[in-house]
Amino acid sequence: MIRLWISEWERLWSRRITWILFFSIPLVLWVTGKYYLGKNAHLSPSSPEFTVMDNFPTMALAEQLITFFNVVVLMLLVFSITEEYGTGQLRLIILRACSFRQIFFAKWLAVMGTVGLFQVAYFLESYLIGAWMFPFTGRTRLFLHAGWASSGQAFSYHIRYYLIAFATLVVISAVMMFFAVISSTTTTAMGLSVGFLMISIAYPYVLFVFTRGLNPPLSPKWFFLSLTHIQYQGIARMLAEKPDFVGWNFAIMAVYGVFFTVMAYGIFTRQDRFF
Repeated sequence: MIRLWISEWERLWSRRITWILFFSIPLVLWVTGKYYLGKNAHLSPSSPEFTVMDNFPTMALAEQLITFFNVVVLMLLVFSITEEYGTGQLRLIILRACSFRQIFFAKWLAVMGTVGLFQVAYFLESYLIGAWMFPFTGRTRLFLHAGWASSGQAFSYHIRYYLIAFATLVVISAVMMFFAVISSTTTTAMGLSVGFLMISIAYPYVLFVFTRGLNPPLSPKWFFLSLTHIQYQGIARMLAEKPDFVGWNFAIMAVYGVFFTVMAYGIFTRQDRFF
């Protein structure tokens, strides 16, 4: 299994798209930094949204989690599974002494290991680019926290934010793994995955429009049925000074993750699928 995982890891990193995505991290951070510099001009330094070096790692991830990182997961899974199925490369792997179960999990673990590496690089580079673009103040404000946080407290917050963000990407990967498995072409897999993300992004806004004015108001937890809304607001609320919806959000993530993983695994391991 370890040798198979290493093989899948090498196959994934032999692709040009993996390296393009990886080397785009500094550019993504620079563009995000420029965006926050523009916002700073209209914010008070006491605002939690005012960006300095110490809070840039979280601000940069919050801005790009739904877009850049979900796209990274999408691209890696589609090219690792759907393209290899369409070109017949998967048949060559299956002809080895490997079970369908081993191939399924080796591919998934290789992709998630790569995504984890992307996040580590993003975190480290965010400090470097943050130090270049933003002032160092030695203190900062955190989302939904009263008072100021020191550099050490901000660092601890970043680590927890990135860990929960990675957990959301694991769940998103289960959904996209399902679409990658059921699709016969990369275009179909990308279309289904992007469609899911668009529906997930639109759901909270549609729900807000149709429930506006209700008395009593609809509980905010129903908005967190959307995975992208958990990424957008849920992580900050889970890490607030008074944490909110922690159990609910993790339960929703568990339901998505288990359901789509079981479905993808069941379809992928059908022996007649590749012959």
